Amino acid sequence: MSTRSLWIGASGMEAQQRSTENIANNMANVNTNGFKSGNVQFQDMFYETLRASGAATQGSDGPVGIQLGTGVRVASVSKTFTQGPLQNSSSDLDVAIEGEGFFEVTMPNGTTAYTRNGNFHRNTDGTVVTVEGYEVTNFPTIDPTALSINIVPDGTVTSFVKTAGAAPVNTVNGQIQLVRFPNPEGLHALGRNMYSATETSGDATSAAPGDAGFGSIVQRSLEGSNVEIVKEMVNMISSQRAYELNSKTIKTADTMMQQVAALKN
Repeated sequence: MSTRSLWIGASGMEAQQRSTENIANNMANVNTNGFKSGNVQFQDMFYETLRASGAATQGSDGPVGIQLGTGVRVASVSKTFTQGPLQNSSSDLDVAIEGEGFFEVTMPNGTTAYTRNGNFHRNTDGTVVTVEGYEVTNFPTIDPTALSINIVPDGTVTSFVKTAGAAPVNTVNGQIQLVRFPNPEGLHALGRNMYSATETSGDATSAAPGDAGFGSIVQRSLEGSNVEIVKEMVNMISSQRAYELNSKTIKTADTMMQQVAALKN
């Protein structure tokens, strides 16, 4: 007796296990700023053709053939870059992107990464950095003594600076630049809310916020995770049921094989 059904059931269990792992990661990051949920796509596997369509059968051409599938596999796990909800913040350097775009970050090894998490800070040199201390590229340097910072939707940054013996003045520091990709789903996730460009993501295009195709900046706000917890719970239940059914397929096939073996005795 063929063991095909055992392997098919096992492939289904493995695919649903991967789906559950993705759901668990989504749910774990439900409160992670700028997090984008993963979405699992399945794909059927190679088919065994026992009889081709149109093959002669009982003196005539059969209208349909006989093809048996060999199971399922995970084809990809892609990120869903839909807008997350904006959450108010009291920090001048908490900024969210409303629309498309990423902030560009210089990593410690000199490579470039990209993020949607705008939870930024100012170091002693006035350089704007991430929570890990990585420099945010294309973000104006701000005077370390600035009393307050104002960022408008087009990314223009001004700071209120008070110097000794002079009246406080508003200083224009520059303009934030955002980047976007032709295929953001092709980005490579690095963890820590960071992504790196790949051949499939396409080359980064830089422009000011509000330009064609680019989102605008919202100051004193952070973009929350786009995970929909109710949807993930429904997906988890569905994945669990599918896993159980595939396990029953293996048990049923094993029982049938035992019955066949018993007939020989």
